[in-house]
Amino acid sequence: MAHRGNALMPGDVDRCVEDYYAAFRAADIEQMMRLWGERPDIVCIHPGSPRAHRGVAEVMESWLLVFARELNIGIEPKIVGRHETGEIISVVIEEAITRPGDVAPTGTILISQTWRWLDDRWRLLFHHASHGRRSPPSQDGTFVPNGGGSTRH
Repeated sequence: MAHRGNALMPGDVDRCVEDYYAAFRAADIEQMMRLWGERPDIVCIHPGSPRAHRGVAEVMESWLLVFARELNIGIEPKIVGRHETGEIISVVIEEAITRPGDVAPTGTILISQTWRWLDDRWRLLFHHASHGRRSPPSQDGTFVPNGGGSTRH
């Protein structure tokens, strides 16, 4: 990704997100880990994870477990928040999830990521994904955006 000094280039945020989803959809551990900073302080939290995974070895192991599961869900990511500075990108993504047998999205995953310009490219430092709404489809089979009950933090 092009970057000059502390100036973000147009499209840097979108490219970071596109690269993440390319690695995720391919279930390619090498491609995924190339996105991450090679630092002991990186942190990754997956939906339903019992803990935060820290450091390169733990983060890689966590992605290996994710990729070992069947990933036959449909994912439609939408950036719903972003903050950009010269060396940091923070992004919030809402994924509409379509599970096998569903005709339309029936749930969401909420993601926040922090990227930093390191080693002449954008590197992922923090990734936190959690379950959002899960609701049954409406009578016509479409996602009910505000359905699915309440969420606790």
